Amino acid sequence: MENKNQIWRLLYKLHRYLGLSSAIVLLMLSVTGIALNHTEDLKLDSQMVASEVILDWYGIELSETLNAFATQNHWLTELNQKIYFDHSTLNTSKQGLLGAIETEEFIVTGFNNSILLLSLEGELIEASVIKTIEKIGLDTQKNIIIKTRNGIVFSDDGLLSWQPYDDKNNQTIIWSKTSTPPNTLAEKLKTLSRSSILPLERVILDLHSGRFFGSFGVFIVDLSGIFLIILSLSGCAIWLKHKARNLRRNKKNG
Repeated sequence: MENKNQIWRLLYKLHRYLGLSSAIVLLMLSVTGIALNHTEDLKLDSQMVASEVILDWYGIELSETLNAFATQNHWLTELNQKIYFDHSTLNTSKQGLLGAIETEEFIVTGFNNSILLLSLEGELIEASVIKTIEKIGLDTQKNIIIKTRNGIVFSDDGLLSWQPYDDKNNQTIIWSKTSTPPNTLAEKLKTLSRSSILPLERVILDLHSGRFFGSFGVFIVDLSGIFLIILSLSGCAIWLKHKARNLRRNKKNG
């Protein structure tokens, strides 16, 4: 009888200490699980992590490659497949940024297979598909010039039409060329780009699985899962014991 009581006392202690040791992990799993169930409501897939500590933890470094073009009053910069108008994100593009020119009325940006017409404030007015663009520029009459693999074309009506460029008047073409942006702009864009890489949903998923802490975290979550199984079984055993004791007591009193 004494051995049986010792086993039950051991089971009680095991149940208690396993519960205490697993509480933090189970709480984390519960909170992250609830958050993941409401990913769309909380917009976890569109919210990006800006914390320097977390970005460093994931090993996300500042990009050093900037492809920038200066217009008269603005900067167009390509960084990590994002195009920036000064300090603001213009769009995401897998096409390479080839140049940017500014007239009195608008700004034109050229890519490998398309051009964008922007207002002077950086708002998109129109996008046009033009294949195999190599570079863009302006001539002395402020015509928009585009060089493609098939030749040079120009537009004098705000990109409404394109005509073969025949420079009979020996117009000088000023081609858009890459420039080095100011250090303050470059650093701001690098920081902005770095903070737009890691979605919050990824961090919560990694916390939920334990991968946020590497292989050790996965091991702890797995171990907590085993503890939970033991807790469930020991809890059922303890409940059944009390249930049987109450039944015997009721029979005895009855």
